[in-house]
Amino acid sequence: MQYAIPYMGSKRKLAQKIVDYILEMNPGTKYIYDLFGGGGAISFEFLQRKSIEKVVYNELNTGVCELLKDIMKNGVTDKYTQWIDCETFNAHKNDDDWFGGLCKCVWSFGNNQKNYLFGKDIEQLKKEAHFYLFEQGYTLGDKEKRIRLLKQFKRDVNIISRFNLQQLQQLQRLERLEQLEQLQQLQQLEILNLSYDEVNINTPIDKTVIYLDPPYKNTCEYAEVLDHNKLDEYIRKSPYKIYLSSYESGLIECESFVRRCTLSPTANNMVVEKLFSNKKDDRGKAYLF
Repeated sequence: MQYAIPYMGSKRKLAQKIVDYILEMNPGTKYIYDLFGGGGAISFEFLQRKSIEKVVYNELNTGVCELLKDIMKNGVTDKYTQWIDCETFNAHKNDDDWFGGLCKCVWSFGNNQKNYLFGKDIEQLKKEAHFYLFEQGYTLGDKEKRIRLLKQFKRDVNIISRFNLQQLQQLQRLERLEQLEQLQQLQQLEILNLSYDEVNINTPIDKTVIYLDPPYKNTCEYAEVLDHNKLDEYIRKSPYKIYLSSYESGLIECESFVRRCTLSPTANNMVVEKLFSNKKDDRGKAYLF
């Protein structure tokens, strides 16, 4: 399973390949520190590996941390399926509780955590479809029933296809949250809500890997602005093996992964994600970038 909280820049589709590579290069690894945890895809993938004894997920965004904690404690309950309109989203998207995290991760456009998911011209229609589904007994995860009911809804209200009701984005994102309940090792995850440089790392150097997936340079801004020079200094001073996901870096390039950019409107929407490190790997195609 590809577990992840919906998040801009999520490594959900690449997590298995990234983790496979890291563990191949570092077979003695027991402790993982995911210091820009985001959607948690890397943390959740490491949790599924039997050789790993401890995974620390750290995320500066308090609302996202509280959302993950609530899922761990209570699961994805009926409160998650409530409709959130644009006004409610704007009023609560920056709240430091699970609801603020839900607004950011499920109800923002492109998971950018800033703008509401639907435009004014289609918000009401999406709302009607949302309530129609649950009134007809739809439950999260029942994809076949969701598709069938939405086709029925389109026929009933004579909706033209451009509204694309086959895929209600917020429902797909909620289903991804619900999948986390299936991850039995989730309770073993340690969650921190700190700046990356405030995380105390004291596990054995030869058994520890730090993974960094910060906001990329010269790309869409996240909710928090990152000082990349400060991050570079942190990496330079660390005695630990560090892997960094980015498009470019002065570190050693270890591996690259091609993925499809779902937000790209063009046919040529393939992008290359690179994995860098502060220490050269024994194998692979590592070279100084």
